[in-house]
Amino acid sequence: MANTSPAVIEAQKAIGAVLEQLEAKTGGDVRDIALEDFVDTDPHTGSPILQKAVEITLQARPSRRWST
Repeated sequence: MANTSPAVIEAQKAIGAVLEQLEAKTGGDVRDIALEDFVDTDPHTGSPILQKAVEITLQARPSRRWST
C-alpha cells in the first residue's frame, strides 16, 4: 500500500473490525467484498439517483469434530 493516506488506513481498520464481527456472529468466513453502484429513487424529488452498496459474500466454515 504505497502512499496510503491516514484516512484510508483508518477506514481499512474500521472495515476489518466490522468484517471480523460479522464472521464471529455468523460463524462464516468473508469470501468476497465488493462495492456496487445501483440506481434508486430519491424519496424527496422522485428523481433517479446513483447510490453505492456493499456486497459481502460469506462462506460457511466446515464444522470441526475430533474423532474419539
